[in-house]
Amino acid sequence: MALSPPARWPGGRVLNVAVAGGEIIVETLGAGPPLLMLHGWTLDRRMWRPQLPLAEVFTLVGIDRRGFGQSTAPADLAAEPDDVLRVADALGFSRFHLLGMSQGGRVALALAARAPDRLMSLALQGTALDGVAGDDENLPTEAMAAAARRGDVAAVRALVRGHRLMRVKTPAGIRLVAEMLNNYEGCDLRAPGQGLPVVADFVIDVTFPVMTIVGARDTAQRLSNAQALVDAGAERVILQGVGHLCNMENLDEFNAAVRANITYGS
Repeated sequence: MALSPPARWPGGRVLNVAVAGGEIIVETLGAGPPLLMLHGWTLDRRMWRPQLPLAEVFTLVGIDRRGFGQSTAPADLAAEPDDVLRVADALGFSRFHLLGMSQGGRVALALAARAPDRLMSLALQGTALDGVAGDDENLPTEAMAAAARRGDVAAVRALVRGHRLMRVKTPAGIRLVAEMLNNYEGCDLRAPGQGLPVVADFVIDVTFPVMTIVGARDTAQRLSNAQALVDAGAERVILQGVGHLCNMENLDEFNAAVRANITYGS
């Protein structure tokens, strides 16, 4: 096993998990039922620092998804559900709670459809979905990909930093977002791998609790995605006065919602 990189959570334990094409870097903290956490696009496992108080009652497992953070496996959304299962197996978790944010929510939903017997609960923060009408986000993905291909990482980061999905109001949140974006290399833009289609109906008839958490100031698209999940049977928590990064802006209510969903699913 390769030498693990330094911890990014205070008191965390870092592990390398072998997957197709490289390694996934995983950090754990706490004791109790396992909660695996999948970060959003351009971010990494550091985004979950505001959730570390949950380690008092749960084993938190922060995963740097392939193509992001300190993981060496190449970007490929289609491979990520299997990565999560490899991580769970490496840690000895036959079943686990799962939390996915934005693009990480896409991976979480795909896993819920593929291996529902492994999940104890599912929480989705501002998740990405297919099949929901509307798109008011205007993500500059083509400009970002062009900048990444010519090696202009500074331009990639500037485009991400200026987008409304990355807006956060709290000083701690601003610092955390800046810290992560300063390390984002755009690897997923240069070699994106395969896509991973997901729809809200993946949660119809599942036997574990499903919760969608969304900031009231998130985009209209993400609010519509949350409604689609509700229509499919999920519970919904709307956090007032905050946006896409609601776990950083209103961490107390966010953590309470996640804890309630996990407790119900245990």
